[in-house]
This record gives sequence, C-alpha cells and structure tokens, in this order.
Amino acid sequence: MDTRPDLVIFSHAFPPEKGGNASRMGDLYKYLIKFGVNVVVVSAIETYPFGTFPKRAKLSKREGNIIRLFTYQPKEDASNIERALYYTIFPLLASIWLIFKRNLADVILITSPPPQMYIVALTGKLLRKKVIVDIRDLFLDVSVNLGFIKKGSLVERIFRFLESKALQEAEAITVVTPKIREQLVEDYGINPTKCHVVPNGVDLETFNCKEPKRKLQMVYTGYFGHAQDFDTFLEGYALVDEKDRVPLVLAGSGENLEETLQQAKDLGLSEWVRYIGMLSRKEVVKLLCSSAIGVAPIKADESLKYAIPSKIYEYLACGLPFIGVGIGKIERVARESRAGCVGKTPKEVAKCIKKLLSSNLKKMRIRGLRYVSQYSRENSARKFLRVLNLVREQNEEGH
Repeated sequence: MDTRPDLVIFSHAFPPEKGGNASRMGDLYKYLIKFGVNVVVVSAIETYPFGTFPKRAKLSKREGNIIRLFTYQPKEDASNIERALYYTIFPLLASIWLIFKRNLADVILITSPPPQMYIVALTGKLLRKKVIVDIRDLFLDVSVNLGFIKKGSLVERIFRFLESKALQEAEAITVVTPKIREQLVEDYGINPTKCHVVPNGVDLETFNCKEPKRKLQMVYTGYFGHAQDFDTFLEGYALVDEKDRVPLVLAGSGENLEETLQQAKDLGLSEWVRYIGMLSRKEVVKLLCSSAIGVAPIKADESLKYAIPSKIYEYLACGLPFIGVGIGKIERVARESRAGCVGKTPKEVAKCIKKLLSSNLKKMRIRGLRYVSQYSRENSARKFLRVLNLVREQNEEGH
C-alpha cells in the first residue's frame, strides 16, 4: 500500500459475494474511492451464499486494497455448527490481523451482523483506534424472537455484552433506519448524538433500466431465509383466481428455498412459479427490468417492524411497484412511495396482487422512481463520509 489508508473496513462479506452486507459495503467502498478516500477492506474469503464459491485453504490473499482472510466455508446445507464456525473464525483472524497491522490506519469501520464482529471493534479500541460501527439490523432481537437464540441464554448474554461494550466505546454508530437508533438508545443508553442514520438504499448507476421490455410477471430476487414470509405470500397468491394470476419468477438461494418451492407445489402453483437459480448482479438487473411487479415478503413480527428490505429499493429503481408482507417500515415505504401494497394475511396479499394488477403500473413506476431517487447509495456514502470526517477531526484533536 503506497499511502496510509484513511479507513479500514472490516466486513464479513464483500462482492463478488451476494447479500445485503456485501452489497452495502461494496457500494460504500466504491463511492468512498470515488470521493478520494483511501480505503482498505478486510473481508472473509469468498463464501456467501454457501456452496457457490470454491473452497480455499490459504490464510490470506490480497487483490489491490481488498484483503481476504480465511474462514470456514460451509456447504450449501450448512449445519448450525458450520455457521457458527463461519461467523466466528473471520472476526478472530481479523482481530489478529489488526494487531499486526496496528499502525496501518487510525480509523476502522466494522459492520454488524454478525455480532462476532464486535470482537474486531473492541480490539480496535484496545489499540486506541477510532471505531465506527455500522448496524444493518437488530440481529439479536430478531434471533431471539424467531427462536434461533434462547432468551436469557449464555449465547444471548455474551452477544449483548459484546454489542453493548462496542457501541458504548465506538466514536460513531451508523444505522440504516431511525427506528434502529431509537432501539439502541433505549436498550444500551447510547448517546443519540453519535448515532447517524445512513439509509440502505440502492446503487442507481447499476439498478437502472434503459429501454425495458416488460413481461406481466412478478419477481423475487434474494435470500430465502427464516425472516422471509413466503408462506403468507404464496397462500395469498393461491387465493387469486387463475384467470387473474400472472407468473411469479424466483431467483436466489437460502435455507428455506426448497421449502418455498415445495409449498408452491402443494398449493397447486407449480405452473405459475418458476425458479431460475442464482443470478449475478447484472442478471438481477436484467430480470427486474423485464418484469412488472416486485415481491418483498418479511415476517409480520414486532422485531422486524424496523426492516426495509433492500430489494424494495432495487425494485423501485428498476421501475417495479412492489407487493410486500410485513408490518412497520415496509408499510410506510408503500404508503410514501405510492408504489406498493403490503399485506399481513393471505387475504390481504391476494387483495394487493389484484390491486396492483388493476392499477396503472406506469404511473406507479414513475412514482417509485421519484421516491427512490433520495435513497441512492451515492447519497448514503456521502452521509457516511460526513461521519468519517467527524471522527477523523476528533482523532486530529486528540493528537
């Protein structure tokens, strides 16, 4: 590295990996470089989605300013132990890497989840670094509510301690929604002045339809996990008369994919639902630009009221009104954009499908494009840059 970097980003996933974490950090890196910030990224060896990358035994590799460290690479149908190894090994090795490279930079950014990344943040504080913590979702609250972590268990107490300590010690915290900031202030007594909202958003340079030729079809692109409520969506889809249905195209991966496809079959939707596998980002854009309606189902759970799936921004940027399942912020986006409809029950989802299919989709596209323009990843990166500059100024004053 020819010059001392202004920032080191520690992110468990990074492009060409897929998912919200990789996408957010990949676009942040892209735009910070564009703004003239010297950034180094330390990430795990390419692994996610599980089973899609070749296994590597190297301790580390470097491509320009992107450094990849070893982690356990689970197979596609990963067990809980394999997932725990994947999420824990990288933060431990990243902390060791930071100790050996302690003079590389004064400011570091870690992004959570997984909560094991707080180990890196606390290591940074021990080395007297200025630390920024980026929080994409309320992982612990959701994991407890959905039953993946037992409430009051040793695992929850350890993760709560790590999160509380890291957030108290950090110079700045960035969150994707105001609701997450409110929750952190309430749960941990965090000083609200050091919590900054940097929305998730979408890269409008990438998610952009030039001359779309659209088919009358619905589309879902993304992760098939426990937080996605395809049960409710598919049951609602099945309530729509065949004469009023349009095809549904699914793309992506996740532990609940097979269950989702089986449910579609059980509901008699096989001829209407088509799964086309994993897609590259470029292929996702092409699919969205050739479709009419996006689908975004998340569980209508209190712990997910804050959540705005990043795919909604991608749909709107590609001119797709959306049908959602959920409560809270997702309902607000549908209402504010006037380009979506959200249901909580199968009957409500069926009504949403009928409503959108009978609406002027062209007008909804225009409203969606107008709304999403304020949530560009470039604007989000500018907001993060202001946070970074505040922290760097603190660092200079400290010296």
